[in-house]
Amino acid sequence: MLANGTLLGYRVPGTEDYTDLPNLKTVPDIDNEKEKVENTPITAGNKRYEYGVGDYGDMEYTFVYEGNKENTTYRMLREYADSNTILEFEEMWTDGTKFSYAAIPSIGFKRGGGTNTVIDLSVKMALQSDIIVTDPT
Repeated sequence: MLANGTLLGYRVPGTEDYTDLPNLKTVPDIDNEKEKVENTPITAGNKRYEYGVGDYGDMEYTFVYEGNKENTTYRMLREYADSNTILEFEEMWTDGTKFSYAAIPSIGFKRGGGTNTVIDLSVKMALQSDIIVTDPT
């Protein structure tokens, strides 16, 4: 399946509807890699392991930066990023699979700094919850 058509929406906790963020370019990997913890009894002939806490790693989305205009992702998220406000996010794939989570967004810019180099808007997420996966019906 292609990532084409993937949407990322946000809402303030306690509100009902998500607002889609415009001009999404790239989405991060979603991989909850759990830490492998060695827990071997002294009588064991081989090491034994358990899985500990997971880590989704760096979740960074990239958007087209359209300048400091109204109704752009930059303007929509800047106030929340500046105040470290927790928002609820929902990433939805074209097959209907949804990934929902709470996070504090941080915004910045990716730029090469040269002629004909695109400046992208970078939105990094500081997770504040587990990621809930909802399968399509």
